[in-house]
Amino acid sequence: MEKDFTIPFKGLGVGKHSFKFEINEEFFESYDLPDIKKGSVSVSLDLIKESTLLDLHFQLNGKLELKCDRCLGYYTQPVAGEFRLVVKFGEAYAEESDEVIVIPQTENKIDLSQYIYEYINLLLPIKKTHLNIEDCDPKMLEKINTNTKQEIDPRWEALKKLKLK
Repeated sequence: MEKDFTIPFKGLGVGKHSFKFEINEEFFESYDLPDIKKGSVSVSLDLIKESTLLDLHFQLNGKLELKCDRCLGYYTQPVAGEFRLVVKFGEAYAEESDEVIVIPQTENKIDLSQYIYEYINLLLPIKKTHLNIEDCDPKMLEKINTNTKQEIDPRWEALKKLKLK
């Protein structure tokens, strides 16, 4: 898996270089992502090589099959986003911030798979549900509705009388 997302930057000249990666089920299986069943994401990368750093601009676009939080059925979620990563050269590996990392000057390649994994996770919505509730599994919605109808505990009824007016 590593070789698929590794860029040997030592052989590249100073300037802009473009790369394209296709993310598929094999990628998601290797990371064992519980939220994503399958999907396909295109990653376009513009790498700007300078003498002292690498400036990477990622553009992700695709569709993921996610499990609905409401009905537990699967649905297709479009995803798109842009991210930036600056790679500096130094003595040892370090992470200065979310967008800036340091790698040893002796390195001649960089594996981007972990960063792509993190960027895909950042594109996931907080609430993963079908866009329309009508698309949810009707049997599951019926079970949810029957189990949420509960009688109010009489002890709470007494507390309602204490509300300030």
